[in-house]
Amino acid sequence: MDAFRRHLLRDAALGAMAVGMTGAMGRVGATRPRSAQVHIAGTTFARLFEPAADGGKPRGLAVDLLDAILIPAGHQPRYEFYPWLRAQAMIEHGPAQILVGPYRTPERERLMRFSRQAFYEDALVFYARRREEGLWWGDFQALVPLRIGAVQGWVYGDRFEQARRGLNVTAVRDLATALRMLQLNRLDLIAANQRNSEPVIEQLALTDQIALCTPPFAQLRGHFAFSRDAAGEPWSALIDAGMQRLRASGELQQMAARRGVAVPD
Repeated sequence: MDAFRRHLLRDAALGAMAVGMTGAMGRVGATRPRSAQVHIAGTTFARLFEPAADGGKPRGLAVDLLDAILIPAGHQPRYEFYPWLRAQAMIEHGPAQILVGPYRTPERERLMRFSRQAFYEDALVFYARRREEGLWWGDFQALVPLRIGAVQGWVYGDRFEQARRGLNVTAVRDLATALRMLQLNRLDLIAANQRNSEPVIEQLALTDQIALCTPPFAQLRGHFAFSRDAAGEPWSALIDAGMQRLRASGELQQMAARRGVAVPD
């Protein structure tokens, strides 16, 4: 394991040198690391990390980025999909090396190591039944009498979490279940991110029944994450160096534009 970690650190040093980084990592030798399979865990995130319909290779911005960083470095990505809470546990306790897409929060920083750069940004919004969009106009106090759905394991930002204690919030297993509950009048609003919600609303044929409320109540940025123990450090260094290279060359922005994903400044 020590030899493998040394190889990864050397590869991260090469990426760092390519974008003009200096320091201790830049002084590590330039030996190419041996090929190694990388276990990458996540859940289905629209436009970021999606399983192929035919069981083939997953697609999305996260796959594009990780392929561009890992494969030239001699590593073979192995992408796997899990329920979101389980995917997070797999980076906290193993065996995954990389987690796709978590928002960065103080609570999560105690459990996992985050990439320096975010690779996407989401608008956090409410959805209501059509013609009831006026239930939300930006004032959380007005939501006190309403039934609100929130997906288990999702992060909604400081404003929502501070208001949550005074609201009637129901934790729901997944976004599709929340949308169905909204449709059936078991909820008045659901909290979600717009990027994930749009394709699910279409898949459930709810476009004529469910409406987006404005304004967004938060803008959150998503990262790659790694184990907080020593084993996560070389993977973090490798991805950080690769992300910096792709951003500096403009490739990251081009990949994001092709996928219809907003990239943070």
